[in-house]
Amino acid sequence: MGLWCISSQCFMNILFYTTYKVSPTKGGTERTTISVATGLIQSYGCKCYSVYSINDDKTLKEKCFDDELLWDKKDGKDRLRRFIISHKIQWIIDQGEFNLIKEFKDAAKGTGCRVALAHHFQPGWEEHFIRWSSFYDSWRKSKSLLQCIKYTLILIFFPLYRWKYLSHLPQIYREAYELADLVVLLSKSFISEYVEYGKLTEEKKFQIIPNGLSYNEFLPLVKMKEKKCVSVIVSRLDDSPKRISLALRVWNEVKKREESHGWLLKIIGYGRDEKMYRKLIKELNIPDVSLLGRQQPQPYYEEASIFLMTSKSEGWGLTLTEAQQFGVVPIAFNSYPSLTDIITDGEDGIIIPECDVEMYINRLAQIMGDRILREQMAVKCINNCQRFSQNEIAKKWWSVLNA
Repeated sequence: MGLWCISSQCFMNILFYTTYKVSPTKGGTERTTISVATGLIQSYGCKCYSVYSINDDKTLKEKCFDDELLWDKKDGKDRLRRFIISHKIQWIIDQGEFNLIKEFKDAAKGTGCRVALAHHFQPGWEEHFIRWSSFYDSWRKSKSLLQCIKYTLILIFFPLYRWKYLSHLPQIYREAYELADLVVLLSKSFISEYVEYGKLTEEKKFQIIPNGLSYNEFLPLVKMKEKKCVSVIVSRLDDSPKRISLALRVWNEVKKREESHGWLLKIIGYGRDEKMYRKLIKELNIPDVSLLGRQQPQPYYEEASIFLMTSKSEGWGLTLTEAQQFGVVPIAFNSYPSLTDIITDGEDGIIIPECDVEMYINRLAQIMGDRILREQMAVKCINNCQRFSQNEIAKKWWSVLNA
């Protein structure tokens, strides 16, 4: 079962891999990691550890981890193997890095430690990450001559590089599935997409576990009357997947409606396209909007009444459930399959047909102008999202890891 039993109690030691050092302000994957680890510790007495490849000297070790390791596969498997053995690790949960499954399996060979791949995107969505502009940004920020040469060659031969990557990606999916002991997806609807994309012949390793809530608390209903006329976006400022430029254009149009009088839009997050958004706000003279940068989002959820999402795709949409637990009514395009696992249209949020911008504007204006409807939906948000509580998601992980 992968358990260490002492004095009739059973414990499990779990190592979580994330690309970046875990911080609640880094992104959804990192917040999910904290939530799952915390739930497993509190409910089942697990010991959780962190391994990551990119450090942030300003980020302290999260208290849910007993120990952590800065490691890159160029360091070799021996260093990781020593960590696995010394901490008696039974499971490595790889948070989405397909190419490291083989490294983890090799490092854990003969120890009894197993490896799970948790995929946090809609299958195949990685295709959208291979953009010339992204590599151009990396080239500009090169910290060494070697890095500069590397990204210069990629930029020169980008069409060939992109073709090679895309043609190899289905194989990466397939090999990760074959090597892993377990593959966890966020929605049942993603199983067929993964099977088709990776050209698999079976699906027995798949398990479905949605992302849990980022916070343990829910907005007390007595505080509902304290909500302000504030709409909020919590997102990485990366326009290709998040489409915040579209959200700004929607906001610009809705501010022409009488229902929007007195409403503000606050955007929480940071990323490569912040300058573009500031320029767009200035050029269109978009009113009542502020970009607030990297912040702890909870205080903004507590005051806000409406949450805007315009993403082209999400694996889950963690910020939707974060908004719901604080009574912030979400409105989103129906642009990815797992959205309907989170929102029931008209009950605990609003779902807009993909690309129907006019309907988005109309429904947003409607809910801005109807406080009673907003409060009714906000109560449903708080009640319905509790099925994604840390305890419920920890229970699912515990069951899967002990199967």
